[in-house]
Parts: sequence; structure tokens; C-alpha cells
Amino acid sequence: MNSSNNRDQQLTALLFSSSPLQPTPIAVAPEHAPLAHPKKMDLREIQVILLDVYGTLVISGSGDVGTADDAKHDAANRWIRESATAAGVDDLTGIPTFDQLRDQIVATNQASHSETNPKPEVDILEIWRRVLLANGREDLATNPKILVAWVCGVEGRSNPVWPMPGAEEALEQMQAKGRRLGIVSNAQFYTPLIVQKLLAKRSQDTKQDSSSDSIERTLAGDLSSVFDLNACHFSYRYRAAKPGPLLFERAMSHLGSTGISPSQVLYIGNDMLNDVWAAKQFGLRTALFAGDGRSLRLRTEDARCEKCLPDMVLTHWDQIVECL
Repeated sequence: MNSSNNRDQQLTALLFSSSPLQPTPIAVAPEHAPLAHPKKMDLREIQVILLDVYGTLVISGSGDVGTADDAKHDAANRWIRESATAAGVDDLTGIPTFDQLRDQIVATNQASHSETNPKPEVDILEIWRRVLLANGREDLATNPKILVAWVCGVEGRSNPVWPMPGAEEALEQMQAKGRRLGIVSNAQFYTPLIVQKLLAKRSQDTKQDSSSDSIERTLAGDLSSVFDLNACHFSYRYRAAKPGPLLFERAMSHLGSTGISPSQVLYIGNDMLNDVWAAKQFGLRTALFAGDGRSLRLRTEDARCEKCLPDMVLTHWDQIVECL
């Protein structure tokens, strides 16, 4: 096994929970109960299935992608220090604090917000580099080997993940039945590595050099054994997140160029706003994944979701296999 695959495995170990996570029960108000109960649809006309990652393909310990929130302020600073030491940082002076990282994220998103980009996204590695440079730690900001492991360590402590039951088998079955697969997800550089963990086949020939750009490309992983890479769109790459339109615009631009119409595309996600509503703006068929209480987002308080209903509701991945 080459050094790239060894490094992938080490980083994956940082991101995944040290013990299996299980889906939590769904608890919703009676008037919203239909959104949490299985509802099937005929998928024979569906040619492409696009998927969300967090809360859909994987169980997310915090319910979504990203580092700790304000409620975990003290814990987040501890995770930053612990992960720094684990990544090989000997001198902890000038390392980022939770407040510094959060403030940099807020400032970056505010600067990027516009009518065409209503939901900006950051590249978390770039955020860390800026804070480290401002703190006089250029040595760490320019050391991708340490920085990547450090950030993965923090993410794994704040938001450990685990494969959603049945997800790997469903991917195999969907592919075996001739469906093209893609990903449209709010994500960071480590998200493709998490998806790789779900795949039965893994590339053995990825090469890596010491540059930061090359390492980030390597971490993006070779997902082509299962996914159409042109239909894989991760928010950090575009600095734009769902429910903003850019990710779906890019996905449908590619699929449209290959003769696929929106009605032939099914999008599966756990969030009524970011996934179901956003996909419906482009005419896609939609499935709400209601398989884990910690990540199901019904968004009943959002006016955009008032009259928005998914075409299908899944509570376990077996249910979509039955409809193919």
C-alpha cells in the first residue's frame, strides 16, 4: 500500500468515531409526522441520483458539517490544543483559538455574501492559515502535513462520523442498477475522504507530493469507481453552500449537457431547506432522508418550506433499493 493510502487511512481514523454511532429516534410534532414516515415513489424513470453527505450517507455526531458551535466554546479550545499536539505541534504559542477561527469565518462569509451567493462557504484550511499567519505562526501555516492532520483532528473531536446503516450497500445497488451517482453537499476538504470510506473500491494509484495544493487534491480522493466526478460538487470548492443555487447550477449544467432532464434526477438529503427546497428550485425530484433524529431538519419555521414536500421519504437506505 502506498504512502498516499496510508495517509488517507490515518486521516480517516481522525474523522470517524472511535466507536460505532447509531441513528437516534425521530421525534416530530404530530402535524409534521408524515415527513418522518416512509413514502415511496416509482424510480424507474430516474437516471441520476445526487446525494448529500452529512446526516444522509454518514451519521454526523453534531448533526452537520463544521466545527464546534458557541455552546462548546471551552471544549473547542481544548480540542484545538489536543489536536495540535497529536499532529506534531511542539510549540503551542500562537495557535488559533475558537474565537479567532469563528471571527475569521464570519468576516469571510460577510465579505463574500451577495445576491448571487446568498449562502457563502469558507475553505476551512484557508481560515486556519490566515489565523496562523496573523498569530505569527507562518511555520504552521505553510506546513500542510501538520495543518491537514490538525484540522482533521479538531473536526473528528467536534463532529465524529460513522457510516449510515445500509448506505454502502445502497450505493452499490444503485450503481449496479445503472443509475449515475453524484454528490451535492455542504462540505470541507475532508468530506470526500469520508465518502471514500463508504466505497467498496478504492484507488490504489493516487500519487502525492509535498505541496499543499497537491495534498488537498489527493484528499479529494478518487471517487470515480462509484460516482460521476462531474456530478460531485462540494461547497468549499466554490465558496458557496446550499441552499444557495450555485452547487445545483453546476450539477445540472453538467447533467443537462449529457441529455439528462431535471425530472430524471433524484436528490436525497436530510434537510428540507438545504436539500429538498433547494433541489426543487431546479426541478429535481427529491427524497427526504429521515433516518437519524440528530440530523433531520424539517425547517417548519422557514416560509420557503411551508408548501414544500418531498416526493419520497426514506427512513433507511433499504427503502430506496426496493424502488429501483
